[in-house]
Amino acid sequence: GPSGGSVQRHLHNVSTLADRVCVSLPSWAMRGGPRKRIYFEPYRVSAAIVTCGHICPGVNDVVQAIVHRLTDYGVPEGQVLGICDGFKGFDPRHPAKPRPLTRHVMEGAHLRGGSMLGTSKGWADIDAVVAKIAMWEVNHLYVIGGDGGLRAAQLISEQCRARDLPCCVVGVPKSIENDILLVDRTFGFETAVQEVQRPLLAAKVEASSIRGGIGLVKVMGRHSGFLAMQ
Repeated sequence: GPSGGSVQRHLHNVSTLADRVCVSLPSWAMRGGPRKRIYFEPYRVSAAIVTCGHICPGVNDVVQAIVHRLTDYGVPEGQVLGICDGFKGFDPRHPAKPRPLTRHVMEGAHLRGGSMLGTSKGWADIDAVVAKIAMWEVNHLYVIGGDGGLRAAQLISEQCRARDLPCCVVGVPKSIENDILLVDRTFGFETAVQEVQRPLLAAKVEASSIRGGIGLVKVMGRHSGFLAMQ
């Protein structure tokens, strides 16, 4: 086996590489993961899940995982609501009412594309959302969204605090571009990278069949171009 000195040098090199590659967390952030103690008594939890913004691979998988984890912790069935059509589902005039999400309802959801709850962009009346949170006595709100959805989640959290509403607002970063600050990898990114392979190969075959041919494939990109780069 390697000598103690070579192992020590190897560990030092790995540590140095990690320091260069990994983003050090600011004082106000901590890594996600399980905790020894939980704040809420599970039987008292009344949760709501909303998906907003564009669709992205894995949205239903995330909704299913939230429902499963909540029930694993002991949240009673019927106390997890799915908000229909994004933040518009909080509008008093919206025709679609929240639907209870159980393990049975979520069966096979990870195999479906899009968002089983529906989604929307643009509308987020913070006062209306907070009013419905108070009316429905929701104390967990899970917002699955990108920049806009997470900004709305921040405002909702601030309003709940200002009104002394005991609601924990959890933002689940959704970006097909993998460009959310402090998030190692947003869900859906790897799936999108793999899905792009087929049109890339098709474009190459077609372009190489004609002298001087060019294959052009356009992928979704916002500011960073991480999807195209990967």
